Amino acid sequence: RADRPCDICRKRKSRCVKEPDQERCVLCTFHNRECTYNDAPQPRRKRPDLADDTPGSVDGLGETEMHNNGYAIFFPPRKRTKGTQTDDAAATPGASTLTSVRSLLDRTLGLHRTTHFKYIGPSSVHEERLLDLIHRFYESGNGEDGCKFRRVADSTTFLSKSDRHTLFSGDVDGDIEAIEETVRPHGAGLVDLYFRTVHPSYPILHKGVFLEKYARSYKEFSPPLLAAVYLLAMDWWEYDGELTSHPKPDAEALLRTAMNALTGVIHRPKLSSVQAGLLLLQRAGGDSWVLTTQVVAIGEELGLHLDCTTWNIPEWEKGLRRRLAWAIFMQDKWGALIHGRPSHVSSPTWRIPRICLSDFPESAVDDDDKEGSTEVEKGRLLFIHLVKLTQIMAQALDILYSPDQTSIQELVVTSGVQGLLELVKPLAVQLKDWANDMPQELRMDDVKTRKLCSNGFLHLSYFVTEIIIHRRIIRSLAADTPPPLRDLCREAGKARLERAITFVDELRPEHLQAFWWFAAPKSLAFIRTYGGLLWATSSTDDEAEFYRRKLGDFRWSLKVRAKGVSFVAAALQEMDESL
Repeated sequence: RADRPCDICRKRKSRCVKEPDQERCVLCTFHNRECTYNDAPQPRRKRPDLADDTPGSVDGLGETEMHNNGYAIFFPPRKRTKGTQTDDAAATPGASTLTSVRSLLDRTLGLHRTTHFKYIGPSSVHEERLLDLIHRFYESGNGEDGCKFRRVADSTTFLSKSDRHTLFSGDVDGDIEAIEETVRPHGAGLVDLYFRTVHPSYPILHKGVFLEKYARSYKEFSPPLLAAVYLLAMDWWEYDGELTSHPKPDAEALLRTAMNALTGVIHRPKLSSVQAGLLLLQRAGGDSWVLTTQVVAIGEELGLHLDCTTWNIPEWEKGLRRRLAWAIFMQDKWGALIHGRPSHVSSPTWRIPRICLSDFPESAVDDDDKEGSTEVEKGRLLFIHLVKLTQIMAQALDILYSPDQTSIQELVVTSGVQGLLELVKPLAVQLKDWANDMPQELRMDDVKTRKLCSNGFLHLSYFVTEIIIHRRIIRSLAADTPPPLRDLCREAGKARLERAITFVDELRPEHLQAFWWFAAPKSLAFIRTYGGLLWATSSTDDEAEFYRRKLGDFRWSLKVRAKGVSFVAAALQEMDESL
């Protein structure tokens, strides 16, 4: 028959769609496979409980839906009777039936396997009115060098190019094989470990999509992303009964391949490039301001700084984009703080919509029952509240630590420390409200039996936000500051130090062994630096001795916790280098 399906589509029970003048069908082209017609048709088996015209089902074996990055996800069969109406597209955001494979591939943005899309900014060489004129020409596929323009909303257009025309595109197969060879045969175990320990607390991947792709082949992944997943999971190697009986793979070789591969993929930016960069930055000791700025730039290439709410893309991809945009925002702001660099993300240019629970594809029902896992619901709340805290911290950073300190200095000269206290009062109120609004699930004492708890890095970030405000106040105290005001400021500063140190002292193994994000080591070092400032500005020998003992106790508290806890060991190294 003219519409006879190829062997691959027949086995997958997928509709075989062939584009005009193409020898291979869409799926075989997408997976770079030979399109053959050797197998004979198989007899159809009738199921009495399913009507012949049941939509979205093939012989009752289940439903297959094609996601907009071009791969199918198989769902278990559901019993239906004739006339039953369904809305699978609404039940599974971003999915659609196989009857529109071509349109699904055409709609892919940021996730296509062979094509990348770059946002066209308003001041770029591309003129919006000219795009209106030539849009149809490029949409028909007649553009030079395979280029196309893709408009996802009014005045929001992307330039699409084939990955084949980018630097180092020929290295992908070699890189992915080198990565898999380094961890073989433990790849699947590491992926499972990653989604049990890291992903719930740092949900920047789409778990269902990732696992479905991995079940087919590791070759479908961007090399640096797969390597980053493996690398982070290896920190919990001992938490898997099967893995712990084998020696760990060579992490240094894996990291070297990942970083080299990341250098190549930035020339064909995709969401996986952002995910890879963010995950590599989360390794203990892996923080890098240079890499952070690269991730910000890739995000802007992909249009992550824009509100995608009205774009013509799948709903689940909108959620993923929002999560990635806020992850970049947090990476940039906390990186700017701990490195003392100007932020590259500003409110006028990064118009990110508010994040909510519906932007996360997993929920409590997706929790893993294995011991040593992390709770999914807690991770969703943690991410949202960390975003809110970062917004407050970013305000403090802009107001108190901007590169131009003229306004702050003039304020202190004209109004004294009292003027500075009035300036930071709204920040203190926001922090208090943030702490009061924290749900019980994010409290430090909310620890479940045989579960890891990642709430620690959220609370540590809160203490650091308090400290950076009081650090600026302590710096501004002068000889002519009224003694009562001086004593009040120093007592408040002392209370913040003691609270932060007590927090570290009370960390339980369930906290220490959980995921801690990139800023944790330098955040601990911040506490010691702040204590050093209080010691250096002490007015009496007794006060100086108090802070000297506090700092000694704090260092000892970290030292006894550093064994097997990589972020604490990294914090001790930071302290040795900074003081």
